[in-house]
Amino acid sequence: MEKKIKVLTIPLFPFCKPGRKKPIRLKRIRPFDSLNLKKMIKEIHKSSIITFDIRNKTWSVVSVYSAYSPDVHVMLVETSPDRCLPGPEKIPDKEGNKLMRICSAILEFIAQRKINNSIHFGYNWSPRSWGKEEEKTGFQSIPTKWHPHLWGWPDLDNPKSIKQKYIKSVELISLPFPQQRLLGNNNYAKPFGLLIRSYINKTFHENSLLFEFFPRKKWQIDGRGIYAVSNLSLISILNQEEFFSSCLKPLASMLEQLSTDLTEIFTKMNCAEADRLLLKTEKQLPKNWRKLRVTPVMNSPDYIISHFVKRGYPLSLFNAIYEPIYNRCNEQGNPENWWRKGFGYCLVLSGDSEGFSSRIRIMPAVFTGPGGIVEAQGVILNRPENKRFSKNKTRQKCKTLWELAEYLKNKDFSDFVNLR
Repeated sequence: MEKKIKVLTIPLFPFCKPGRKKPIRLKRIRPFDSLNLKKMIKEIHKSSIITFDIRNKTWSVVSVYSAYSPDVHVMLVETSPDRCLPGPEKIPDKEGNKLMRICSAILEFIAQRKINNSIHFGYNWSPRSWGKEEEKTGFQSIPTKWHPHLWGWPDLDNPKSIKQKYIKSVELISLPFPQQRLLGNNNYAKPFGLLIRSYINKTFHENSLLFEFFPRKKWQIDGRGIYAVSNLSLISILNQEEFFSSCLKPLASMLEQLSTDLTEIFTKMNCAEADRLLLKTEKQLPKNWRKLRVTPVMNSPDYIISHFVKRGYPLSLFNAIYEPIYNRCNEQGNPENWWRKGFGYCLVLSGDSEGFSSRIRIMPAVFTGPGGIVEAQGVILNRPENKRFSKNKTRQKCKTLWELAEYLKNKDFSDFVNLR
């Protein structure tokens, strides 16, 4: 029996602020747009629902134009025009810990809506993935600003819970091969998952908060990477005072280091130089920004293998990813089979709305093309460029987000935030 895959097709949603008769004209933000922080932040503010000051830094809850859900989907963005934050590894501990309390409150609101059977928190990371193919689609759309997503889904297995115009079930084999590969028909995710698990076990001690939530022995590997299940609710995990500083940030730092190591083993690309170039966006659009798009030079197979052996990395991973990296560095063959320069990953936490359990998943990004935290959960997302929700549905969604803003205003964040 062929495996069935859920395919979501969610229309575009232009958010309308209270008091306006129609939405402000919006533009999809692409990676290049993120290099001009002031201009990009101005665009983001068009969809801002509410803004908080957290330790004198501005964080906005933003409606998502190209959403993952027919119901609530927002993201959190730090909206200072002079601060480059590619990932959670760059955020101070205290600021990140406070931010998680806001995330928890947003998910509380989403979970209380009867339409939603599950709640989700996740982000994509690929700030070094620059090039003609990398910038088209997939993973981190705003490389200079980490922007975690929060959303809810109805029961995707219950046809009565969601209108069929938004969802359909298809056989995995009917999908284009890049999507099949992303969902598990590949030879790289399992050895990558083994390597990530090894890094996790070295980074976190037995009595760490991460293993308290997701016990060491419960981490499993499959065709989409690595995951673990907890009997705690997602909201309670995010509400834990040091979840960010003790779990999320160390994971992000670990994955950033792994991406750096693999990139610099396989190629002569200098990741620190790319990072420094992105940081220049804090002052202005870097004059030499095109260096981000330079095609890397590949190291010799002997050099790569020797460093794999030295570090104890699985040679099955070398065998799985050597060819796409070679293709990318030589710009040969079908770009669908090219490496995503600099690697990347997505990390997503999900849980049932009732609060009985939760799950964490990390999916490595190896190839160019679409992909991210939706596909990490075994679902395909179609992004129509010319289809919007109806006027009635748009009004309903706007009203829900206004209610979310009021809900957050009434939460007791007085010990660490000021509203804007």
